[in-house]
Amino acid sequence: MNALGRVLLLLGAAGMLICAVLPWVTVKSVTFAIDLGLIGASLTPASRTVSGTDTPIWPALVAVAIVVAILGLLGVARRLLAAVGALAILAGSALLYYVSNVIEIETSASSALEQKLADLLLTSSPGPGPPLLIASGIAILGGALLLRP
Repeated sequence: MNALGRVLLLLGAAGMLICAVLPWVTVKSVTFAIDLGLIGASLTPASRTVSGTDTPIWPALVAVAIVVAILGLLGVARRLLAAVGALAILAGSALLYYVSNVIEIETSASSALEQKLADLLLTSSPGPGPPLLIASGIAILGGALLLRP
């Protein structure tokens, strides 16, 4: 079980690294500029795909992935790794919710007319980054639970 736990931890760390460069959301706009404040990116009119590297979050993802890989290879800090896995699941779930509802969230402070126009003129679709972050968190949590105490 110890070897399987280490493999899962390494897969989770690799998934986090890949998540940092994958697309998180694509927003297509006709005339609106929108600021994605939660993930630290802004979009100009036209179509734009926001990847993890377009946000200030990616260095933290890379650092956590490296720490998980090192601790996983050493087979230490089981509780810390479990907490990191659970946190990655929660963060990935929150990110997936945000990118799935980005237009509604970012235009919620606007007037009713602006919200209707945004609904008509903006479309968004989540990318593969947030689900991969959730899967990475599950792999890290599972790997941490399989490590021998």
